[in-house]
Amino acid sequence: EPELNNKEQENIIRYAIGFTMGILKSHLGALDDLIDVMERGGSVAECIVAIESCENTSGATVMGNYEQIRKNNIQKNGIGFVERILLGGSKNANVQDMSVIEGKGGGGRKEGFQLTGDDPLYAALATAAFFLVYASTGGISLH
Repeated sequence: EPELNNKEQENIIRYAIGFTMGILKSHLGALDDLIDVMERGGSVAECIVAIESCENTSGATVMGNYEQIRKNNIQKNGIGFVERILLGGSKNANVQDMSVIEGKGGGGRKEGFQLTGDDPLYAALATAAFFLVYASTGGISLH
């Protein structure tokens, strides 16, 4: 079997991700049942049983668009502290990212505050100088 170069590997990964997203999107009901079992800490066997015994695999409902109903439930119930930190807080598909530069030559990100190069050294020296002045003016007593 011939070795794949980086571009071919990336193409296979992109295809696999796209295929997986399509399968998950068409089986939202099974995905929800799987999520329920995983949140309870179920075993792999219980996860398989949940997928195979799902009565509403596609998530079809008479209430409207099931995908939108799921999004509304997630937004209503919110996310936990850990998820908020790991996933970036309030960022989601419904919020416009204002840090992206749009228009001609766009696609980059607006620069924010960054400590680069010698900046951390200068910040440390400024902090030490501030602390020295604070301590020498009686801000700290060792009594």
